[in-house]
Amino acid sequence: ASYTGYRIMMNGLILRRFTVGSYPINSYLVADPMTRIGVFIDPGGFSAEIEAFLKERHIVLQYLFITHGHWDHTEGLADFKSRYQVQSYAGEGEVSAVNHSLLGGELIEVGHLRFHTLSIPGHTPCGIAYSVPGCVFTGDALFCGTVGGTSSLKDARRQIEHIRKHIFSLPDETMVFPAHGPMTTVGVEKYTNPFFR
Repeated sequence: ASYTGYRIMMNGLILRRFTVGSYPINSYLVADPMTRIGVFIDPGGFSAEIEAFLKERHIVLQYLFITHGHWDHTEGLADFKSRYQVQSYAGEGEVSAVNHSLLGGELIEVGHLRFHTLSIPGHTPCGIAYSVPGCVFTGDALFCGTVGGTSSLKDARRQIEHIRKHIFSLPDETMVFPAHGPMTTVGVEKYTNPFFR
């Protein structure tokens, strides 16, 4: 995979990171190069840069995936919905304005790309990570070298247990794209993240 700051072409997908929102987060646009159908992950804000990229690459945005319901991840939801015909997804009870509620374990097809939804409660009650071969989008559950904050020790334990079960079972070379900070890999986090010692 070649990583040039923003654009990645890997495993037959188009991937670009955008920094969006008034409390900036990493959001990701992923598209199938064959059908040009795309998904925007964590619509924390909308920008002219996103619109230009979609036009330039002839991407048809059809899906919005939300990792959890905190406002910095959903602030741009109305903007996206007013501009594009999109189906939106989030964990059950996380975001009232979505079309589809997830429990984890679902398969969502974006063109020829097959996304698996992974239940990662803890940071919020029904947080969801989204994986497609070679990549996993973890929102605020798992970061490079740390994990998302929780409101109790019980939630923290649950989050760690679900990350171990659903994310650390992915191949070590799987790239981890969190909502804050740098990208990392499953292997790096599995073996060096202090929360999993």
